[in-house]
Amino acid sequence: MSTNITIVLPTYNEAENLPLVIEELGKVMDKLSLEWEVIVVDDNSPDGTAEIARQLSSKYPVKVVVRPGRMGLNSAISLGMKNAKGDLIIVMDADLQHPPSTIPLLIQKSSECDLVIASRYVEGGKIIGFPLPRRITSIGAIILTRILVKKARSVKDPVSGFFLVKKNIAIRWEPIEPFGYKALTEILAVSGKARVCEVPFEFKVRVKGSSKLSFKIILAHVKTLAKLNPTGFTLLAVGCLGVVATLFYIIHQVVS
Repeated sequence: MSTNITIVLPTYNEAENLPLVIEELGKVMDKLSLEWEVIVVDDNSPDGTAEIARQLSSKYPVKVVVRPGRMGLNSAISLGMKNAKGDLIIVMDADLQHPPSTIPLLIQKSSECDLVIASRYVEGGKIIGFPLPRRITSIGAIILTRILVKKARSVKDPVSGFFLVKKNIAIRWEPIEPFGYKALTEILAVSGKARVCEVPFEFKVRVKGSSKLSFKIILAHVKTLAKLNPTGFTLLAVGCLGVVATLFYIIHQVVS
């Protein structure tokens, strides 16, 4: 029987989390009685993540791809997809913020849809333990994405990092921004008439290791949107500048 589920785990300094997430994946996948594999794409983590992944391969169906350095999350996901044997490809983080227990629901929904998104914003989805600034950043990214990416306009969480995509859809995608961090946004943009579903999950703060979110990541997503829709991005930027200029003019008139 051929492998029909591939789970892509891009990693950087996840030595503490990787054994935990692989063990949880093993429990979930064994209950489903499906052929599966995990592809760990590691950016030469200095904490030995790749070596731990190799050790885990003696017990679990883990394949390890090591790149020479940090080359961007989108390019890591793309490389994992290109090495996938499964007809269904699941992308998730290795830090347990994306619970493996959601995978059966993703697979179940794949009978109806070509792209199934684990969403924080549909009914039943939650964000637990994140400060207000982080939530505002997330909502801002979603609003921009829904404005500028046509296929994302009916999607509640078009920037989720946890999703299932059928291989025939995945092979259409070549990262427009290899150093970007929102593969789903790019895949939505090239997915054509693909059927899209969302299922709920609870997004929690990571227990071990440090968050990868930074200003660089936010900027990378803005660059991605600008590349996906240059005209729309320019018009939106001009409109925002116009609003700001108008506000400054009104304030100036009031105080002068």
